[in-house]
Amino acid sequence: MKKDSQYMLKCLQLAERGRWTVEPNPMVGCVIVSGGRIVGKGWHQRCGGPHAEAAALEDAGMKARGATLYVSLEPCNHYGKTPPCTEAIIAAGIRKVIIGMPDPNPDVTGNGAQRLRDAGITVIEDVERERCEALNEVYLANALHRRPFVLLKIAQTLDGHVAALKGTSHWITSEESRIEVHRLRSLYDAVLVGAETVRKDNPSLNVRHVQGRNPRRVILTRSWNIPFSAAVFSDDHREQTMVVTSKKSARANGEMIAKLRTRGVRVLDVTTDMMEYASLKSALSLLYEQEGIRSILVEGGPEVFSAFLRARLADRIDIFTAPKVIGQGRTAFSALRPLHLADALRFRVEDVLRIGEDIYTILRPHRED
Repeated sequence: MKKDSQYMLKCLQLAERGRWTVEPNPMVGCVIVSGGRIVGKGWHQRCGGPHAEAAALEDAGMKARGATLYVSLEPCNHYGKTPPCTEAIIAAGIRKVIIGMPDPNPDVTGNGAQRLRDAGITVIEDVERERCEALNEVYLANALHRRPFVLLKIAQTLDGHVAALKGTSHWITSEESRIEVHRLRSLYDAVLVGAETVRKDNPSLNVRHVQGRNPRRVILTRSWNIPFSAAVFSDDHREQTMVVTSKKSARANGEMIAKLRTRGVRVLDVTTDMMEYASLKSALSLLYEQEGIRSILVEGGPEVFSAFLRARLADRIDIFTAPKVIGQGRTAFSALRPLHLADALRFRVEDVLRIGEDIYTILRPHRED
């Protein structure tokens, strides 16, 4: 089993090479092992191109016969832009297939593994599954929920505050943490904040300090109490800004919307939820289907963080905790008001790292939630 894990980790290293070029498809890596050594390797290099299994089989050639194939994602068993990988594996004479994770795509789930078993191939599943799922967390959310993957990024003090009583929040965390946040931004299609964050902090929400692409910017508002001079509406990247509001609020703020549209800012109106806020579920669906946004980094503030948790729409939470205590202030989820401890939302800790002077914690919703 230790060897299986080592070979699967090699698959993940190969899969990572497809980042930026395979979207909206998943990143997949594959190695073929015979006689205790790798005789073939491949990865999905571009959308519409050969899958990882096909590339590895071509690399191995005749050495694939009787060998073991490791792949980070269940092989496809249907015709898409490429032929089924299952048939190529069977034709190559592979003896055993070891799979990292099942494919959530309903055209694939379970079918690929079962087709291989039906052909007499030994199949072992779920080797390093959590690592495989983490690599393709965006693809998983897209395939399972037809919406963008959502990460909440929180910078807080040791006593859990994201801002002082007067609302000031610059700078809670270390320079190293801020650089990591910019790296995260470069990985996401969009960064999202509420109107209050725009009013108080006037953020640029772009990528600095690291090499990478600028994400699109999404602003949530109901009141439209947003300064027209805000950086997100006036800088050189203003055409990458979108404002999401309710249909009712859009009708009441036509003049402001018209001004923003002259600057190239997009305004999207969606249905409302029970609290008369723009429905997050509707907003995410619209951003996914209409705007092609597959991943969103949510950067505040407390009302927005709380809304995502209340709607069960957070796939991951990254918390940067600085070794500072301020005693009183605003907390990240202050808008949540459960009456009993039993009503608390639960998360599992995936990783804890030290970054600069801060502690960086990565969490995901508890599987039962």
